[in-house]
Amino acid sequence: MTKSPQQACPVVRTASLIGDEWFLLILRELFKRSHKFDELQKNTGAATNILTSRLKRMMDVGIVMKTPYQERPLRYKYRLTEAGLGLMPIALEMMLYGEKWLPCPAPIPFLIRHLSCGEITRPGQVCTVCGEPLDVMNMRMEDNPAAVGEAVELGVVGQAGN
Repeated sequence: MTKSPQQACPVVRTASLIGDEWFLLILRELFKRSHKFDELQKNTGAATNILTSRLKRMMDVGIVMKTPYQERPLRYKYRLTEAGLGLMPIALEMMLYGEKWLPCPAPIPFLIRHLSCGEITRPGQVCTVCGEPLDVMNMRMEDNPAAVGEAVELGVVGQAGN
């Protein structure tokens, strides 16, 4: 079977994979090192069926792997695979775009810490403090204390569209 030019385009294929708000929220939480189903559900606000279906899709395409961490009852951790970690540059560029072109008066819900210099940096491919390249091994996403208090006050923790 022949693929259409749209399907052959890597941009279209990637967009069709990650172009779902729930997918991106789950990916964000996995980047922040939330690994348990309950953590992912709480931090995204996704209903159980939505979270289950997105995690299954992420596993089916090789972005997430599931491993047991408890036997009774059986519970799993979800971790990004190499392919999942490879989405970090895309996520950083989406953050940078949103920050620049889609401003919001509320504080961003997370901060990016460049582990090499220890400083908080803006999204992008390089640290805005020291100029070194950012990658999944030398950065960490952290909750923004300013945003946590505001989100609770506004009653918007974990809310997203269906």
